[in-house]
Amino acid sequence: MLLSRTHPFLPLVISEVAGLMKSKARNSIASALALVLLGLGLVSDGVSAQPQGGAQVSIESQDASGTHILLNAMLWTPPGTAKGAVVLVHGSSGWTDYTVGHYGRALSAAGYAALAFDAFGARGVGSTGNDQTQVTAMQMTRDAYAARQFLLGRGFKSDRLGVMGFSKGGLAAMQAADRNFVPEQTERFEVAIPFYPGCPVHPRVPKPVSKVFMGLGEKDDYTGVKPCQDLAEDYRRAGGTITVKVYPDASHGFDGNPENTRMIQFRTVENFMGCVVFLEEDGQVVQDGKRYRPDDAALVVELRKTCVTKGASMWTNQTQKAAATHDVIDFLDRTFGL
Repeated sequence: MLLSRTHPFLPLVISEVAGLMKSKARNSIASALALVLLGLGLVSDGVSAQPQGGAQVSIESQDASGTHILLNAMLWTPPGTAKGAVVLVHGSSGWTDYTVGHYGRALSAAGYAALAFDAFGARGVGSTGNDQTQVTAMQMTRDAYAARQFLLGRGFKSDRLGVMGFSKGGLAAMQAADRNFVPEQTERFEVAIPFYPGCPVHPRVPKPVSKVFMGLGEKDDYTGVKPCQDLAEDYRRAGGTITVKVYPDASHGFDGNPENTRMIQFRTVENFMGCVVFLEEDGQVVQDGKRYRPDDAALVVELRKTCVTKGASMWTNQTQKAAATHDVIDFLDRTFGL
């Protein structure tokens, strides 16, 4: 898609980049050190950069055991009546202003409400990049549905609710779009927008329920392109409506910190790109003759023996970030008939 259609989010992208350019000269040494630490996996990108510009709220979710937990969240609302609302699900680095904050402000500027939640903080986790068993994507899918319930309580219409996720959160968004996952949720999101999701779990019989827009980075070496294209094709063949766009010269997390335009090597993150497992119709994954729930930490331990590797590279492509933001809003407008 071309950026010929003007949206109010464009000044936000420009101002974010301009502000970083002004500060870059003053902070060049600190920035260089931060990039080194990022590459070594000693810090997480944006861990301290909580999303800005919205109202702080809390949502009540449940862990797999049924234990109730209160999650910090942020709600962005547009002036006047919102056209709809989108739940934003962060990735393995936690919620950041660079990504979920950016989309929260952009969606609000375009007339949508947006609700982001911190799936890690209340659970005592900072990042899951080096250990994906700490908080599962399935748990984050449950959290996304708790956020949906919060929005319904605020008066938003059920047929105007979507979920958008990034990386691990993209996997959560894709799971939210298929009734094989969290089947206890009988009412589902109308739309799902997974960006560079993890795509190792393939339902034998997909059960599509949402209209999906999937955004991938052409040079993603973390979750990959083909695994997600294959997952999308399975979804389509099962009768689902899904559009996949591959953004050129874009890595995993290409819509992140505008300051990180050079490649960063993350040497210690767990990489599942080479893993493919199948979710059977009974909701179990069979691996080496053993049966697992899809959110069972023991499954990850088993996959570490065979297909999990270490490392990934990432950088921000500011042009594709702007294009992706436009595409998301355009997809919502078209899907909701606006």
